[in-house]
Amino acid sequence: MTAPPEDRVWARHHRRTGAALIVGAGAVGGFLAEELARIGFSPLRLVDPDTLAVENLIRHPLGAPALGQPKALALAAKIRRDFPSCDATGHHADFLALPADEQWSLVGGADVVVAATDSAVCQRHVNRVALAVGRPAVYPAVWVDPRIRDAEVGEILWVLPGRRTPCYECAVAFRQGTADTQAARGARVDIQLVALATAQVVTALAHPDDDRSAILDHQRTAIYLHGLTPTSPGVRATFPTAGLSSRNVRVPFPSRPCAACHGWRHVASSPALAAAGTGGRPGEDGDGGRCWPVFAAIVLCIVVLFIVSVAHGRHM
Repeated sequence: MTAPPEDRVWARHHRRTGAALIVGAGAVGGFLAEELARIGFSPLRLVDPDTLAVENLIRHPLGAPALGQPKALALAAKIRRDFPSCDATGHHADFLALPADEQWSLVGGADVVVAATDSAVCQRHVNRVALAVGRPAVYPAVWVDPRIRDAEVGEILWVLPGRRTPCYECAVAFRQGTADTQAARGARVDIQLVALATAQVVTALAHPDDDRSAILDHQRTAIYLHGLTPTSPGVRATFPTAGLSSRNVRVPFPSRPCAACHGWRHVASSPALAAAGTGGRPGEDGDGGRCWPVFAAIVLCIVVLFIVSVAHGRHM
């Protein structure tokens, strides 16, 4: 099949290019990969250790002909057929089991990393590698809770390196106050909503100077999505109105230094350090800087009082 001319493919849509690594080619990761290909991203690198099972069919972009095939390989092949301009490559592997240099190479070759697995261990590991290499990362999932419908609420956490935003591990304590999250659960329509929103976040991170990047608020780095379903009692406080809605939520830095990014609430309160992405050490943050003039004034007063007392003693 001859590839269609790109000037016609992108005639009605401004192509936004970029390289993306997607760890997890399940429901969310699969639809996200296809959407990024439609937007114009290339290359796409997909990593997943699983094969397509029957129970995956109702919520995965691959159909019955791909049953038993490795998800990452089959999905990459489908993307290459459907979008010849996209260089999509699948890796049938567990990201955790890859050699460290290969992990770093995959992450380093991406403009944005997406972790869409069902493994919290893998999510945390991707977080640490992305921080070490210095790549933005996105963590899409859906809430799983007996009080709400499956996939009724989607969650998208995005992270900038250099302690400019809380990282995935920073958000662990914050997320324990909400429902557990998984990368794939529920019906296809719910999961596609999360994938579409994640594609917008990935695009904004890859193109920070684009007008679409305005959807990102560095003070509110988690996005909650409510699907087109009746609102369950368990989430009515968060989503008081029924139907499709979203909320940008502030994820706080932890009160103690994070084991992954070393960011913490006291240091992160300094705008200068946050902008520079240096993090700093205790005593070098913005609050400490504002304390120095007060400390100097106190020392000066003590010195003046000492001199006055000495002079007074000499006169007696």
